[in-house]
Amino acid sequence: MRKIIVATLLILTAAFISVAFPLATYTLTLASFGLAHVFTELRYVNSRFNQRLNIDLRKKIVILLLIIVNLRIIQIFGMLDTRISVSLELICVIGLVILAIPILKAKDGKLAILGILVCTILLAGVFWIPTLMMVLLAVLHNLTPIGFIAEKLRGLQRKFALFLCFIVFALIPSIIISGYPENFLSSLNLVAPSANILQAGNLQFHLGAFVPRELHGSAIAQHAFSAAVFLQCMHYAVVLGLLPNWEKNKDNNFESHFLLWNHQSIYEKVVIFLSTLIFIYFVQSFTDARKLYSIAAAVHAWVEFPILLLALAVPAEDKNDNLISNQCF
Repeated sequence: MRKIIVATLLILTAAFISVAFPLATYTLTLASFGLAHVFTELRYVNSRFNQRLNIDLRKKIVILLLIIVNLRIIQIFGMLDTRISVSLELICVIGLVILAIPILKAKDGKLAILGILVCTILLAGVFWIPTLMMVLLAVLHNLTPIGFIAEKLRGLQRKFALFLCFIVFALIPSIIISGYPENFLSSLNLVAPSANILQAGNLQFHLGAFVPRELHGSAIAQHAFSAAVFLQCMHYAVVLGLLPNWEKNKDNNFESHFLLWNHQSIYEKVVIFLSTLIFIYFVQSFTDARKLYSIAAAVHAWVEFPILLLALAVPAEDKNDNLISNQCF
């Protein structure tokens, strides 16, 4: 009962501050929890899914992720036009999805169709408006905890959890987008859209993180941004509050080739240290820190495309859980 009350208060508080102080909430939560959530999510993905992938598949995924990292670095230094670098990055993401299609096909033809559909949508984004596709994917990434929850839980527990996910990740954001919460709080003089703790500029400057440029001048832009900020808060809450507990309760021992993942105390200290450094950087220059953070964010976001698709083909309880067959490649 206590956990339910705490979770409810957290959700309501996140909804309130996302509507009342969208810019301050976005910048402060990103600076405080962004990097920590990236490390935690990557650690969980490694713990939960690593043993289901063969070495060859892992290498191919790593190669594509390294290409994406280099594209981000090149973009930061202004050595490549943003539209071109974004298009190339999306092509790499398509490559990640393509890696999963043979495995999906071997399991179920319908799953392969799903993979092809994802590729088609991403390809349309490359040739249509790549920057718009990137914004949409940034918003949709906040929904990945639903995939982790659905993959982990079973039976009635899963159904109840997904019902809660519907409320948190769909219903509440929809209410925020409607504008009614903002109008109500405005009537009480509780809304300060441009309030900014980290001195990161005005709200208009940051709308592009979650809202397509074409909508920036519309009345719905601020509401959509607030809804996306709320989703970001909930994403952080699930990743930092739930996934580490699932790791601790794993039946099997957690092993990784990466030494840092295997030592909880060392891992936590490193994450706290790096998170403190990036927070200080965010305070000094939010824009520059955001660009640096985007490199790590890209890795953890894009690796989940093939991973969650592969989870459909090779569930945790599958007898062939150890490795995805090499003959798919």
